[in-house]
Amino acid sequence: MLTLPVYIKTNSYFTPTVNMYYPFVYGLEDPSVQKHINYNIQNMMYKLIAELRQPDMITYITGSYEIKNNQRNVLSLTLNGLGDFHGAHPVTIVKSLTADTRTGEIYQLSELFKKGSDYVKVLSDMIAKQIKERDIPLLGEFKGIKPNQDYYIADKGLVIYFQQVEISPYYVGFPYFLIPIYDIQDLIPEDGILNRMIPFV
Repeated sequence: MLTLPVYIKTNSYFTPTVNMYYPFVYGLEDPSVQKHINYNIQNMMYKLIAELRQPDMITYITGSYEIKNNQRNVLSLTLNGLGDFHGAHPVTIVKSLTADTRTGEIYQLSELFKKGSDYVKVLSDMIAKQIKERDIPLLGEFKGIKPNQDYYIADKGLVIYFQQVEISPYYVGFPYFLIPIYDIQDLIPEDGILNRMIPFV
């Protein structure tokens, strides 16, 4: 069955100190699914603004989004926000959301894998190897990912990422780690959304 990308338009949220652009899904067959996805996107945007806003300081916030995957009924996107409060460094945060555009379900990382699978260790080991190969400087010993670490889906890859200064110095930015979905297919349920990304032979 051919599944077309969902329609996306850009919405904006402006206040005297906020200039934020975020995506809005439209044209889905089920209006309740569309409403649910858009509610979650908007809610994530509000949470991003709240995290960027510094207490007792005027914070000028700007933000935009990137669509990382829009195929096979899987929508994965990031919201990128920057908070400038005239400090030494602006604060930058990236949030992500992955949804099934047929059902409206929003997926945490843990929900992508089989129940009881050791996905945390497997992904952590793969990332530790990449850290060594890419010589990424760390703030301390890498202790692995959190069960619901930040991620997004990009075509045939699962991208795990960390916020600034979460595991590495500020100047490193956001460490991103591409995990080929084919390499972790034993951990993926047959009816899971990651399984849709594996190319058919």
